[in-house]
Amino acid sequence: MDDYSKLCPVTVTQNVLMGKWKLSILWMLHKKTRRFNEIQRLMPSISRGVLTNQLRELENDKLILRKVYNQVPPKVEYSLTQTGESFIPIMMHIIEWGIGYVKEIANCDFEVCKANKFPCNKCHEMYKPEEPQLNT
Repeated sequence: MDDYSKLCPVTVTQNVLMGKWKLSILWMLHKKTRRFNEIQRLMPSISRGVLTNQLRELENDKLILRKVYNQVPPKVEYSLTQTGESFIPIMMHIIEWGIGYVKEIANCDFEVCKANKFPCNKCHEMYKPEEPQLNT
């Protein structure tokens, strides 16, 4: 990587968020602190190894905090750091853009999905009624 790439905000952001599951993990953790198995249950398509790696990378990049409790059985909790929290408003904009994009290219109507309590479960974790309304 050249010196310019190390300083380019687009490249830095891309490198920090690179990974299929990182945005989903950040979104999941913005609602509450979660344990590893809880995260994996909410994301059944991700393997334990990949989830572990994605969590480690997010921790190394200071977006999440890993808190280990000294007990048996082991207890580990994950939460957002202040830096991770600062990304949530940006994620809201990403979600808004995604809703518009899906409406434009697919036969998916987010308002119908929302009204029917997300029968496909694709959007359920992304948006819940108690969350602030998105501009759609």
